[in-house]
Amino acid sequence: MPLVVFVTAFDRYAVQAFEVNAADFLLKPFDRERFRTTLRRVRERYAARNSANYQIAAVTLAELQRLSQARLEARPRLLAETGGRLHMVDIAQIELVTADRNYVVLTVGHESFHARSTLIQAEESMRSQPMLLINRSCMVNLNHVRQVSRTPRGDYVFVLSGGTTVASSERFRHRVRERIGQFSVGAGAKD
Repeated sequence: MPLVVFVTAFDRYAVQAFEVNAADFLLKPFDRERFRTTLRRVRERYAARNSANYQIAAVTLAELQRLSQARLEARPRLLAETGGRLHMVDIAQIELVTADRNYVVLTVGHESFHARSTLIQAEESMRSQPMLLINRSCMVNLNHVRQVSRTPRGDYVFVLSGGTTVASSERFRHRVRERIGQFSVGAGAKD
């Protein structure tokens, strides 16, 4: 709200002026000293208001920075191996998880990482991501699906962000159809 000063020759408006929180009320005729007093009051209120707004903005910015830092620190990651070295892999970057005996292979773009885990354990570790089991040994992160097509048999073929292509199996076809159907235009609309 702007700072308002009522300037009038009618004193009956004084009550209304202060009801709307006017900075001051100048009753005509007024002299230079009274006008200077009004200007001083307006400037003081303006400075106080700006100071309060600055403090609110500073507190808000500090809170946003704290939340951002907390989110980065709490970012879920997994320890996985490639080339004889252990790497911290950001879960949100994992496009595909495939079972390989006592391991799972985590695909991030064109890179693959191995972790000693089962597919079920990996799915639990990645619960913050929209994972979809598409066959008994493979699940995809739906955030990384770029294209979906169908085979003549009715299975689904997924193309992921990094270019990897994987297909669903007949056993998982119904579950896959339901889940990707949620992404259809108007899927959330009620009749």
